[in-house]
Amino acid sequence: MPEGLINGARDYGKRTDGSKKGDGYFGALKRPDGAVSTELSVGVNLGGEEREIPLLVPTLTKGEIDHLLSGKAPTKEIIRKSVEHARARLSNKQDPYAGAGERVAPPTED
Repeated sequence: MPEGLINGARDYGKRTDGSKKGDGYFGALKRPDGAVSTELSVGVNLGGEEREIPLLVPTLTKGEIDHLLSGKAPTKEIIRKSVEHARARLSNKQDPYAGAGERVAPPTED
């Protein structure tokens, strides 16, 4: 089996809560250093509870995604969009992280 695959699926490691990382909303995105990221996360307070949520969400612009992939800290606007996205998903009883079949194409312009 190719390196990085477990039972035929990519293994991206685990989140800080121990749950398995997935393909994210955009799949594997190449970083400037040649590595890839599928999920980048941030800890926020949602409803009085500290929770980890994805930063790479469908509402980001190409510039915002590039900013994160370059290793820079998330801006207030990126965090705002991530929190808004997580709240909407949680209100619909969905996990904030992308599930199977939820991949979308990353934006190609700002």
